[in-house]
Amino acid sequence: MGLNMKFREALFPPIDMGLLSTFSILGVMYTLFIVSVKTDYKTLVCRAGRITWVIGFAGTIFPWITLTCLFYSYHDYLPPSLQLKFIPFFVASILSITFFGVVAFALDELNLLTSELGQLSLSSSIIGDLLQWFFVITVASLKQGDTTQAVAAFASTFIIILICIYGIRPALLSIIKKTPQGQAVDEFYVVLILLGASVMGFVTDFVGSSIAYGPIILGFIIPGGPPLGSILVEKAECFVMEILLPLFFIRIGYELDVSSLRNWKTSVVLVCIIFVGYFAKFLGVFVSSISFKLRPRTAFLLGLIMNNKGIIEFIIYYRWKKYGVLDEETFAVMILSSLAITAFIAPLTERLYKPRVRLGPNNRRRCTLAIQTTPCTFQFHVITCVHNEENVNSIISLLEASNPTEISPICVYVIHLEELTGNAAPLLAPYIAKKKKIFMRTDSPISDHIFTAFENYSGNSNGPVIVRPFIMIAPYKSMHENICMMAQEKLTPLIIVPYHENQRHIHGNRVTSLIRAFNTNLQTYAPCTVGILVDRGTRQMNTSSFSYNVAVIFIGGEDDREALAYAERMSGHVDVSLTILRVSLHIKKQGEKDHTNKGKNKGKSKEAEKEKEEEEAMEMEMLMDDALYDEFKVKNISNACVVCREVVAESNAQVMDAIQSLEANYDLVMVGRSRYPVMELNDIEMPSSRSKNNEPLGLIGDALVSTEFYQGWLSLLVLHRCRGPR
Repeated sequence: MGLNMKFREALFPPIDMGLLSTFSILGVMYTLFIVSVKTDYKTLVCRAGRITWVIGFAGTIFPWITLTCLFYSYHDYLPPSLQLKFIPFFVASILSITFFGVVAFALDELNLLTSELGQLSLSSSIIGDLLQWFFVITVASLKQGDTTQAVAAFASTFIIILICIYGIRPALLSIIKKTPQGQAVDEFYVVLILLGASVMGFVTDFVGSSIAYGPIILGFIIPGGPPLGSILVEKAECFVMEILLPLFFIRIGYELDVSSLRNWKTSVVLVCIIFVGYFAKFLGVFVSSISFKLRPRTAFLLGLIMNNKGIIEFIIYYRWKKYGVLDEETFAVMILSSLAITAFIAPLTERLYKPRVRLGPNNRRRCTLAIQTTPCTFQFHVITCVHNEENVNSIISLLEASNPTEISPICVYVIHLEELTGNAAPLLAPYIAKKKKIFMRTDSPISDHIFTAFENYSGNSNGPVIVRPFIMIAPYKSMHENICMMAQEKLTPLIIVPYHENQRHIHGNRVTSLIRAFNTNLQTYAPCTVGILVDRGTRQMNTSSFSYNVAVIFIGGEDDREALAYAERMSGHVDVSLTILRVSLHIKKQGEKDHTNKGKNKGKSKEAEKEKEEEEAMEMEMLMDDALYDEFKVKNISNACVVCREVVAESNAQVMDAIQSLEANYDLVMVGRSRYPVMELNDIEMPSSRSKNNEPLGLIGDALVSTEFYQGWLSLLVLHRCRGPR
């Protein structure tokens, strides 16, 4: 339809194209500004190992050599704009580079940012970005027409870079220093910096470089993450990506003239050369990955991801067309080939690489651990996730109650979770206070306070506690992947995470809902037991006079058995008092129901067989419950700090009455998330607060945190054991 001039002029009147062009240029400038603010080169380069450098160079140099040779070998068959002396050299260079921003956007869309494949792709693509800016400056300088003007453009750009580093960056750091901890940067500075991005673009354009280069320089010197980088991205990203950037795509479509592909011979030759270059890049990445003993499937997917094309390529092609480097025909071929390769790669990558399959609860290749299966003479590994300083006290109290001893010390991996804002690359790294600048572009006083508290506890604990601090900056939707991998690598039987509702008054509704989804993902995919800690008290930790009063509600099922196994570990602590409430459910078996319908069911052999299997499963679960409970009682028969109460219940109401009979003076109540399926309680007689929002706590846990129980001031630990292979 765009070839119809009447339709084209009606939809895009020539008189309005000047305004559209202006806004599209602003879209380009601010898109590059945001990408550069979110790109932490220092972190990525420091984290890059030998494998990423080799893959990055192999994936850039090999296709560059291939394309350059092909361009000059088939020089006479190319479009006229590619027959100029140095143009094929620069076109081959840009086609060979993998841009970090493009890869980050693609991985985010595919939810692979925190995966092993995503981390390797990001680190490898940084090599392309380091080479990119050399070509951007060089090509922009070629438009000057003579050597003197080109050198002047280079020198002017270099001076601007020095001014930004030694003049503007110190001013930005002083703004951060003046901003009170935990508060946002003043709106005046935010607006000033955003305006400065466009001013920098006009300055670099004025001195003879590219208009896009100024925002890039400014973005690089801005410290990423909170408080400055995150607020800039938060304020500008939505408007730029949803309004200004689409205008640029409209401009690209307007400039794209498919009818210019008249000489099919040259177009086909160019397309073939471009796709040979894509294949050469894939081959370079694949072979170099295999040489480092990566699995062929991973190497194959890495080769696909490194061929992604996106906004940055479009910007470069558009600028080249504007400067006369590319003609209409070549521009059309370059844009259409980029669209084609991206349309092929994205769905193929999504289909071949699915993190949920890798982390799924039925993955037979992974190791599953639990508190029950951890010997009491082994080191007890625990992963604790912390969102803010308010989570620290309750977790430390729980760790101390876990009874660290010389025979079974506790090794706790403390992970401070932060949402990925103002950075494109996620981060999971050890937090070393004296060297934290190696990993982050800004200091993190909150992390300092959190880890200092855990280190102080480690030094003052009544038993040996080893603290391993980590910081994770990632999207909440994929945080669970790295934590699950860490739990598997460290052979961790327990992960402790704070309850999402405890974070609402600090983080707001949006982040609270994300934390809830994160907790649910952990409960689904973790290779071990996950405990959700509901902190409703103001109890202060004091190791010199520590005392802890714990109640365990034991109804039945593997989750409740995990709670009882955790209580067994606590029972060795002389300052921990335990009350075990054993609730025995007296429920009729399936075979005792509706004897009058027995004749009707004779023909339903499959259903009868299924009912029989369910009865056998229920009996097996009950036997395991009784065995573990009896073993616990025998071990603690002479322990004055342990009290066991037994109740028989025939209905949900009686279960709730038994639970309500507990006194309200417990520091913590532990319960399993769910029972065995064939004897699961239903919510007909449960408190009215039952909702999908509290599904991570299970039926009993949800009831215990409701206001109908102790006015909602009960601290709770809900344990859920990974189901493992079926």
